[in-house]
Amino acid sequence: MKIATGKMYLFVERVPLRTHQVLRKELSEGRKALYISKNSPHLLRTQLDFDPDTIQMKWLTPRPGLECIPPMNLAEFEKYVDRFMTENKSGIVVLNGVEVLEMWNGFKPVLNVIRRTQEKVSGNGHNLLVSLDPKTQFSKNLNDLQEISDEVISSYT
Repeated sequence: MKIATGKMYLFVERVPLRTHQVLRKELSEGRKALYISKNSPHLLRTQLDFDPDTIQMKWLTPRPGLECIPPMNLAEFEKYVDRFMTENKSGIVVLNGVEVLEMWNGFKPVLNVIRRTQEKVSGNGHNLLVSLDPKTQFSKNLNDLQEISDEVISSYT
């Protein structure tokens, strides 16, 4: 699957397999990515074979650390995303942790941040890939995310 720049893709899947497949392909073509995850960068590095020069990993956790973004601070989350997009031409922002952000902030503020990020992505030739497990979302929230996405890829049946 080839993704078009300037678009937001919502991957609805229990485990982010398609997300990682698409990301690997884009990274192999020289694109850079910011991967913000509910899982630790250490765990992601053991599961995935990503070149550390092409991908920055951030962990949604309240613990302090250079690789961490506090999930209760949506402004900090946005700051990391904005900085990445400023520093990287046609970069890819991956979010696997909507439910973690939602737990700390409620769904509406998270949806608003994702919507603002999607607007920035579409105006600058970047991509936003959001991967989420449908079992962690209420159907209304999932519908709201699908509405703001340019394309929905679902491996969930």
